[in-house]
Amino acid sequence: MRRDNEFRYSRLANMLREQIVSGYIKPGQFLLSENELCKYYGMSRTSVRKSLEQLHKEGLIVKKVGQGTIVSPDFVPSPGEKRTLRILATSPSHYVDNCLGTIIEAFQARYPQIDVKLLHFPSFNFWDWQRTGAELGVRPDLVLVTDRSFAESDRLDPFIDLGDKLPDLLDGFYPRIVEPFRHEGVLRALPVTFSPVYLAYNPRLFRRFGVPEPYPGWSREQLIEAAGQLTRDEDGDGVTDLYGLSLSSFPSRWPVVALQNGVKFDATTSRESIVETLKLFRDVLHRKRIATLYQPYRSKINLHAFLREKAAMVLTTSIEIAGWRSEGMTFEAKVAPLPFGPVKSTLLVANAFMIHKDSGDPELALEFLRIALDPGLQTELARDTGFMSCLPDVNAVVWNKRHLESLNITGRHIENGYFLHELFADSHRLDDLSGEMELFWAGLEQPEPLADRIYGILSGAT
Repeated sequence: MRRDNEFRYSRLANMLREQIVSGYIKPGQFLLSENELCKYYGMSRTSVRKSLEQLHKEGLIVKKVGQGTIVSPDFVPSPGEKRTLRILATSPSHYVDNCLGTIIEAFQARYPQIDVKLLHFPSFNFWDWQRTGAELGVRPDLVLVTDRSFAESDRLDPFIDLGDKLPDLLDGFYPRIVEPFRHEGVLRALPVTFSPVYLAYNPRLFRRFGVPEPYPGWSREQLIEAAGQLTRDEDGDGVTDLYGLSLSSFPSRWPVVALQNGVKFDATTSRESIVETLKLFRDVLHRKRIATLYQPYRSKINLHAFLREKAAMVLTTSIEIAGWRSEGMTFEAKVAPLPFGPVKSTLLVANAFMIHKDSGDPELALEFLRIALDPGLQTELARDTGFMSCLPDVNAVVWNKRHLESLNITGRHIENGYFLHELFADSHRLDDLSGEMELFWAGLEQPEPLADRIYGILSGAT
């Protein structure tokens, strides 16, 4: 844990240092407050303070009592002599933490004369930060985004058509992963990793309590039975301290259960499919009490119940699992087929690169993408980190057929997988749904009245 904390504080110090050196935060300007840094970068106050102390020792910042922290008025950025490739990324990011460093090393091994600068902005209001940076003269060559950040952009025309520039690479991709990143026929972003949302389980807990492990074709009833057997009061104090299942109120997780029960999140959705979904949530969370609810906005990633072996199963992604490994996960999670309903469907998540039209060196940025998507490097990253490749041939080498089929992947085909922005072209509709469900998640509302309101939202009645 100590090494992890040191890594966190060094990472934030590097982020802030790059913002200062690049000129995004200018001499005399205030940094975000400690509370804002904790919130936007997902770090503890201790890590934030150690980061600021490091920058203070370097003479980059000055603390003004009662006001905050400013970039030292005496700091003068020195012009770089090397040719530079600038990458802007959201933070926090499992992909940046676990993969990007390896890709940069491979790139610099081929182009040692090129200096790569990585600039992080908080994922919260990412595009507002990016626009502010552009106004201050910070123009990245590459922008690394999540699928959700991509969907939240209100201006995609400043980014080049990657389909036109890299047509040879696209032949090796899962077609299902590429198409959602087209806007008005133009490929504005190219994914470099993706994952379906799937059910992971801890085989060690299944073995400890003699519960049969999930297998192809297992049913919702068998999932509920297994979760019940795994829910335990291990210390005998009358309070459950091990749950069979961890669910999440986050919109990139719970809709999987709805999709499997026939909810289409449009006007064709039936009220009955919504009720069926909500009853399942109510039963496992509040009636049987065999599931715990993870609310990511209120929790730190390293406190997740599954990571700490306080939940035996969880809806997750290979991207999230890779992050948990770096957080010190002590077991190897396995994949179980999703058994929540009769429809074989799930959500997809991805990280993708975009190249700005104002890039100072677009050809160099394209070469970086070619290296990032090299099959050999993709295979190395998949084996070392668990991140899935966007190249079917790579995944077929790293994972066996049963593993991939549990993720709804067969050959180059991904069955009924949807990115969130495909289900909710209007993000306000998703916000409306999330707001309506808060009392339900707390166990304070029955499925039927909530189903009526959700049905009204999806059918366009409200």
